[in-house]
Amino acid sequence: MQKQEVFNISLLFIFSFSVNYYYGSLGVLPIDSFAFFDTANIINKGFLPIRDYWTSNGFFVDILQSFFFKFFGVSWFSYLLHSSLINFAFAYLTYRFLIFEGLSSKSSLFYSISVAILAYPSAGVPFSDHHSLIFSLISIYILIYLLKKRSNTYLFVLVLLLFLSFLSKQIPAGFFSILIFLYLLLFSIKQKNFLLLKKTFIYILFLISFFLIFLIISKIGINNFLIQYIFFPLTIGSERTHSFELLSLSKSILGEYKFFLLAILFIIYQFIYLKNKKNLNTFNTGIIFLFVILITIVNQQIMKNQNIIFFLLPILFGIIHSQISLKNKTNKNIFLMVIILLNIFITFKYHERFNLDRKFMDLQDVNKSKYIPGENISSKLRGLKWITKTSKINLKDETNLIKSTIHYLKNNKDQSIIITEYQFINSEINHNIYSPNRWYTKDGVSYPLEKNKYRDYYINFYKQKLLNKNVKKIFTVSPLDQNSFDFILRKNCYKTTQINQILFEHDLLNCFAK
Repeated sequence: MQKQEVFNISLLFIFSFSVNYYYGSLGVLPIDSFAFFDTANIINKGFLPIRDYWTSNGFFVDILQSFFFKFFGVSWFSYLLHSSLINFAFAYLTYRFLIFEGLSSKSSLFYSISVAILAYPSAGVPFSDHHSLIFSLISIYILIYLLKKRSNTYLFVLVLLLFLSFLSKQIPAGFFSILIFLYLLLFSIKQKNFLLLKKTFIYILFLISFFLIFLIISKIGINNFLIQYIFFPLTIGSERTHSFELLSLSKSILGEYKFFLLAILFIIYQFIYLKNKKNLNTFNTGIIFLFVILITIVNQQIMKNQNIIFFLLPILFGIIHSQISLKNKTNKNIFLMVIILLNIFITFKYHERFNLDRKFMDLQDVNKSKYIPGENISSKLRGLKWITKTSKINLKDETNLIKSTIHYLKNNKDQSIIITEYQFINSEINHNIYSPNRWYTKDGVSYPLEKNKYRDYYINFYKQKLLNKNVKKIFTVSPLDQNSFDFILRKNCYKTTQINQILFEHDLLNCFAK
């Protein structure tokens, strides 16, 4: 490896790792920031997702984070080590991909640094949406390698990445899987050779068989997995798909996604130009990424979450840059300068919105300079700058209440579960029983609501976990309250005591008597 290459990769590692770690430590949105903290820690104590707690996504993120905690200790550092390494891996693979597409290493480094700034730092912490989209995009890189190199190794890695993407979050992984399968099918038909497709099915069957064996051996159960991870999410997806409108999508493309529209126009122009030149080896990438743009925008509209897709823009501009082939040198330089300036502009624009303002964590209206060191709240949070959207009311009161809550819970010796959005508390007090659910939201996404056909299954699942652990008390920490669990139990079978302004203790009184 040349010295320049070593320098480029080292620079990319230092930059992509540090930018994610720094901004990932700047404030929290508790329900999202700690979504995989306690769950990953409890895995190392013998709990497993789906088997021991209800979760409709993030299966692989939990498992992967548990390894980081096991080898590096349960801390904020090892939590962000996970996401920061993913950010570097994606930036590095983008760098290699753009070189593969014909860009110089210098230009590839330029676009890859933009990707590192915009990809994972918007969340900073491990998050299922980011994992799924990043793994899916890497699978697109592998697909393009595969079409040009025809390697069995690339094919297996492609299938594995899509599988891990799906186990991180079902969509957009499902959409990308359909795109890649259709592309492989059309490619095989065009080549009149279906060996590639046959090997794809063999690898898929191998991975599914291996996973089914894991589900059986771990006692997660195939039925449990299907209901929680496949069938229940489909009921959510169908509701959101029905509310999806093409008019709304068109307005978003013309408004929020206008830079994607510009990239689409560039790619279509280059496709037409290159087709006229009969250069059939270079336009495939552009066409594939047109579908990638469509998938990511549609997925973003359906999910109705904070936007995470703007890091695709530097990739798109890098691809456009790699395919510039204008004969007139002046026109080529002007076109190239437009692309470079556009990339610089959108990088700064979305860096300010999502990294500096922390919009993904709803902190855009909060003064981030007024924070409290995380270690003042929990020994597990050293390195975190604690600030939340509620901190602007009274940061000191908020943190004092959390510390008071932790102190009280440490002294609790009863069999109990803690229902909270501050999902580092179990790890801080070394509590050995985890709540039967990862998230408690009232939008029908985290568990089935009253009219959902899996409602009874969820209630029975939850109740059984309470019985198995002989739970005597349920603690709730505001903003969560007894509404998160009271529909599981018989009416008037628990007594509530307020401990402080945010902590409530619910004593179960013969709740499971027949």
